[in-house]
Amino acid sequence: MASIIKGVREYMAACPLLAEIPLKDRHIDWTSDTAGNYGIFVDSDVLAKPFISGGGKYEYNFVLQARLSTLDGKMLENAEFVERMGDWCAAQSAAKNFPAMPKGCTPTKLSAANGMLFERDKTGKTGLYQIQFKLNYIKSGGN
Repeated sequence: MASIIKGVREYMAACPLLAEIPLKDRHIDWTSDTAGNYGIFVDSDVLAKPFISGGGKYEYNFVLQARLSTLDGKMLENAEFVERMGDWCAAQSAAKNFPAMPKGCTPTKLSAANGMLFERDKTGKTGLYQIQFKLNYIKSGGN
């Protein structure tokens, strides 16, 4: 894999929960204002603990934002979607099923937190739901 974001993008595209929503588009660093799309936003790639030999333990933080319909009682379904996404993430981490990583990077844990309705559009017809993810990994020295 050439980059972490490319691995994350492919990993999230394969998530069965995202197949449940009427998905029109997938984006990096943006979402459109119409329902049925999501974007992945990279927050940070932080060195949490350096190794004397080089490399270290890292935290790659990203956010999934999905623009979903809020009409006709959809808000309960959307809240359930966010909850199930957190459960899916925990199950994937327990099974050690992680995104593909660049050479020299070994994923160790994936976690999701702070799933919420981030904002509603002015018309109230769509909502932007957000889930924060943290991918812990070890990077070998010299990379």
